Amino acid sequence: MDTIKILGSHGGRSKNSFTTSIMVTQNSVIDAGNIMQALGENAKYINKIFFSHSHLDHIVDSAFLIDNSFASRVEPLHLCGLPQTIKALKEHIFNYEVWPDFSEIYLINSQAPAIIYVELELSKRYEIEDGIFLTPIEANHTVECCGYLIESKDGAILFSGDTFKNPKLWDLINNNDAIKALVIDISFPNKLAKIAELSKHLTPQFLSQELELLKRKDIEIYVNHLKPFYDKEIITELDEIGISKDRVLKDGEEIYFKNGLIKIASLRYTTEQKIQKLNKIGTALSAETNIDTLLEIIVTEAKALANADAGTLYILEDKHLHFKVAQTDSLNIKMGGTSGVITWPPLPLYLEDGSPNKKMVAATCALDDIVINIPDVYEAVGFSFDGTREFDKGTGYRSKSMLVIPLKNHEFEIIGVLQLLNKHDNSNEIIAFDKEDEDLTLSLASQAAIAITNATLIQGLETLLEAFLQSIIFAIGKKSPYTAGHIERMVKLTVMIAEAINKDNGVFSTKNFSAQEMKQINFAALMHDIGKLATPEQVVDKSTKLETIFDRIEVVKGRIELIKKALEIELLNKKIMQNDKNSLEELAHVFKEKVDLLDSYFEAIQRSNKGTEFITNEQIELIQNIANQNWEIDGKSYFIINENEAYNLSVQKGTLTTQERNIINEHAKTSLDILNKLPFPKKYKQIPQISGNHHEKINGKGYPQGLRGDEISFEARILAVADVFEALTASDRPYKKGNPLSSAMKILYFMAKDDDLDKEIVKFFYNSGIYLEYAKKLLPLESIDEVTTDFSSL
Repeated sequence: MDTIKILGSHGGRSKNSFTTSIMVTQNSVIDAGNIMQALGENAKYINKIFFSHSHLDHIVDSAFLIDNSFASRVEPLHLCGLPQTIKALKEHIFNYEVWPDFSEIYLINSQAPAIIYVELELSKRYEIEDGIFLTPIEANHTVECCGYLIESKDGAILFSGDTFKNPKLWDLINNNDAIKALVIDISFPNKLAKIAELSKHLTPQFLSQELELLKRKDIEIYVNHLKPFYDKEIITELDEIGISKDRVLKDGEEIYFKNGLIKIASLRYTTEQKIQKLNKIGTALSAETNIDTLLEIIVTEAKALANADAGTLYILEDKHLHFKVAQTDSLNIKMGGTSGVITWPPLPLYLEDGSPNKKMVAATCALDDIVINIPDVYEAVGFSFDGTREFDKGTGYRSKSMLVIPLKNHEFEIIGVLQLLNKHDNSNEIIAFDKEDEDLTLSLASQAAIAITNATLIQGLETLLEAFLQSIIFAIGKKSPYTAGHIERMVKLTVMIAEAINKDNGVFSTKNFSAQEMKQINFAALMHDIGKLATPEQVVDKSTKLETIFDRIEVVKGRIELIKKALEIELLNKKIMQNDKNSLEELAHVFKEKVDLLDSYFEAIQRSNKGTEFITNEQIELIQNIANQNWEIDGKSYFIINENEAYNLSVQKGTLTTQERNIINEHAKTSLDILNKLPFPKKYKQIPQISGNHHEKINGKGYPQGLRGDEISFEARILAVADVFEALTASDRPYKKGNPLSSAMKILYFMAKDDDLDKEIVKFFYNSGIYLEYAKKLLPLESIDEVTTDFSSL
């Protein structure tokens, strides 16, 4: 064999996932996680199993293999492993209690026992067959465990076995240029780092640390042993450290010894199997809504159905065929789809002079709505394959048979083209596509086109929903720039908290928001103040106590100035009538006292009007006294403030009266009412309660519904913390200054202590450092001071 074949690549079993097993020769495998399902009838030819260790997922099929093949077997099954592994097999599996002891049972067709145990030594090189050698290498696991160096005349591949951090592994790679590829165990996502460390497995973050020990740049790195329940999360985290999705091994894939490159196993189906496969593909396509994943599935499954080596998918946009997915298995090429955007220029359907572009086969397929089947593109007449020849010249590839299929939607409009290349027969020779390939691929193309249309519509609706939400924020911004700024910052903070919870290995290690749930949280945060559209502007942005459409402090100032002017006129009139010097001085003194009193009144009114300080009962009494005063001057009556102004100025904290506060609070109920009227799709059905309940309190004293405890969802609690913290620290509000970081965190602490906010989320907010990360990004430098509050007591 010039490759090793991955029979099982996962760290656990599920419907479509099987555990570790690697075929190294026709008769030998490493580990027995998936021999029976992968090899079927051919499993009986396996005569040697080299175990990495004794855990169940690596040995399970050894019992089934000998049981099923016992009657037809002429050679014993050799179970090879380190001493502790062999001991575990003898004592705990083949012990007559769990399974028969086949080492004591002789084969029907031989004078040999059914199984023979072989103890291996670390670092000792064992010749297997067909020029293949295995060398056990030490792994770092919870039990005695080894990986294997798998060598052939063409090169070597290193299998790590289940392992935690292992410097010896990297020393071996750095000092052995024959090793072309590494298959390494990644079992858990980063948030389960503690579990990974205890169970001696790697996470993407641990692997990133280990890769610092790798000095070589010419080795291919592949990942196996992912736990199925966490595979999507692990794949995302691997991508973040530069290991792409196609480096995560799948059952059936093969890796070449000579260059370490991967080759997807060639799947050949009977006609009946192809029809069954087509039905399953149709089901899968209809269930997939991510357009990039969908396009990738279409190409991958079309290649498998027709046994083609390569495939390209074009989507028609603006009279051009745009490359969306391009795959060539034998060259290990995967472009487009989830692997990133293809930057190749699109193919025009029409030339510059307006004539149809009939020189390009894909363009002709789209223009004429026809299937094009070419046995050999080098011998084709009427088409230009200059680009194909150039590609072949640069890669050493030989493009030959080609099948080009139009994609038509439910309205029979061409929306793209599917192009398959190089069909292989059972001898791996390139042959022409036949009529059956055309029919099956056309059927697939029809299903694919409808699935693409549906996914595009769904994606369009998602885009429309997000644009609608952004337009609402824009409208709120036009009405109240401060509210729009609050929403923008609050959304950022909400997402920061949710993302950190996703990565947490501590108190929230069991919390895991999917990408869809994260989008739902983001949308809920965007809409949390949508009810303020119905709140009067003069209430939303009331910057002073006397503000309505304008700040009435200027009216009060005018009244005082008017009174001063009346007093001055009164004084002048009395001076005209009075000649006595002492009397004149007394008149001037009385006038000055009254003017000073008016100035002190205005100072008190102005200070109260700002709303930045707490107003005492004595100050309220003074305000009421000023309101009750009636200034009689020359027979005319004057007042400084009226009853309504006095009422507003008597607000002890902030600028809003009780009635105005109730109007503001009403926005939460209005938000809930608005959101409940929107027909959200099922995946976003929680948005109304998440968004509408961000003012609810754990102690039941919140609004609008007075919910308490578990009646408030975890997501709504996140929004509540983000909303309060942003409001406390915001520096753009016209009616208050932003609190310094220390004060904001202290207030947050006491709100959590009083069960206004979720204690665990507030504590996590502090311990994770999110508060400081947010502050550095969005708060003015002068607001960032040291936080000394002890959150451990929450």
